[in-house]
Amino acid sequence: MELHRRSFAEILAGAGLSLVPAPAFAQGKIVEVSMKQGAKSRFDPDTVTIAAGDTVKWTNTGFVTHSVTFDPSMAAKAADVALPAGVSPFDSGSVEEDQTFSHTFTVKGTYKYVCKFHEAMGMVGTVIVT
Repeated sequence: MELHRRSFAEILAGAGLSLVPAPAFAQGKIVEVSMKQGAKSRFDPDTVTIAAGDTVKWTNTGFVTHSVTFDPSMAAKAADVALPAGVSPFDSGSVEEDQTFSHTFTVKGTYKYVCKFHEAMGMVGTVIVT
């Protein structure tokens, strides 16, 4: 038996359903940050500005273990880490050579973070969420 679109739509409507497609949810963009070492370990770029809903993806491009630490209790200087009000601290754990860590930022504000292994060498970064 062949069922025409209109008949199918009427059956769905009778069941409280619709053929109207659900709206597509906008997906945020991905911003890349490299974890580098050399004369000075650093995040590159060390500051990024993104929109709420965007994701930052950190990639360890070298051979030294790094971290992406948004937890003041894990920082050598708690002031090197800052989070907007209501945001819970988080940490990537160890990020080895060629590994990545990603985080989607949903709360607007300024996030300051460190590599807990190289903070003393100035490996700090900032994510500004607008």
